[in-house]
Amino acid sequence: MKLGVRDALYLFIIFLLIAQLWSVSHENERLREEQKGIKETLVTSQFIHEIFELRRHAKLTNALMDTPLDTESKLALLIELNNTKYSLSGLERDVDHLGAWLGYENDSLFPSGGDCVELLEVVYYTVQSENMTHEDVLLASNGLDTIINFTRVYPPTYGNIIQGLSDMNKECRRLLQEANRT
Repeated sequence: MKLGVRDALYLFIIFLLIAQLWSVSHENERLREEQKGIKETLVTSQFIHEIFELRRHAKLTNALMDTPLDTESKLALLIELNNTKYSLSGLERDVDHLGAWLGYENDSLFPSGGDCVELLEVVYYTVQSENMTHEDVLLASNGLDTIINFTRVYPPTYGNIIQGLSDMNKECRRLLQEANRT
């Protein structure tokens, strides 16, 4: 079997097409990796923003807990407790949704209410009822400190944020269980 010029030209064209196909698929893979990196950067910067908001509200709430409760300061405390709860549940929801968008699956988080959100609700209703005991103040202070400590997650990668939220919620669960025993 003898190859003619025409056959050699066809083989050369096929070789060029295969090389072009390999090059395009290699470039597509590189672009997919770059796109994934960009998505992770966007999500991480969103989380950093939300964590700073949460820290700001938690610190303000903690400071308001230390002031004598007249009508205005009680109202301010209730507002900041609500803002802290809203920021935390928003962060947990976004971690769940944006993590799924990145391709991560994590069933250990509650989309809109972990144990720290529950703790903040307990504190909110206790403040609102005007029957705060020393144990209630300790529960609030320890819960807020737990949330503030979480906001110091470093580096703020998706995995570290998931682990930080999980640890924070475990600590809030422990605080709630201790409060229920007394």
